[in-house]
Amino acid sequence: MSEHLSERFSKYRAPGPYPDIKVERPNIKYAELLMDDYAGIVSEFTAISQYLYHHYFFETISEELGDLMEGVSINEMYHMEILAELILLLGGDPRIRGGESTQGHYWNGSFVGYGNHLCEQLQLDIDAEIAAIKSYRKHINMIKDPHIQAILERIIRDEEHHIKLFEEQKRKYNCK
Repeated sequence: MSEHLSERFSKYRAPGPYPDIKVERPNIKYAELLMDDYAGIVSEFTAISQYLYHHYFFETISEELGDLMEGVSINEMYHMEILAELILLLGGDPRIRGGESTQGHYWNGSFVGYGNHLCEQLQLDIDAEIAAIKSYRKHINMIKDPHIQAILERIIRDEEHHIKLFEEQKRKYNCK
C-alpha cells in the first residue's frame, strides 16, 4: 500500500504494529477454524462486502461517512490478507469459503447485513464487529499457538476501534 494511502486510512485502524505473521507449525485444524474468520458467515469477507455496500449509500450522505466505510473495509481487507497467510502457513487453502459456519461451503451474499437506512446500517455494522470479536475470542481460546493468538488479539483491537467509529456516527446522526 502506498504511503499516501496508508496515511489516509490509518485512522481506521487501532494504533500500534501488527505482530509478525507466523505459526509454530502447520495445523489443518487451526487453518479450518480460521476459515470462518476468513470467509464464513461472520468473517472478514462478509465485513468487506457489507461495508462497501454501505459505503455506496453513505458517500451520498457525507464524504466523511463514505470515507469511514471505505477506510474500514480496506482495514478488513488487510485482516483477510493476514488470515489467508496464516491459513497457508498452517497448511490450509484460503478459498473463499467458511469452515464450520458454512459447513465448508463457499461464501455468498446472503451473509451481508444490507439494511434499509443509515441508522439500521450503522447498527448492523456494529453488530458485525461485535460478532467478529466474539468469533476471534473463541478461536483464541481454541488455538494454542501464541503467534496466532497475538495476531487475532491485534485484529480485535482494530474491530473494537471500528465499533467506536461507528458509534460516533450513530450519535452524529441521532440514531437510537
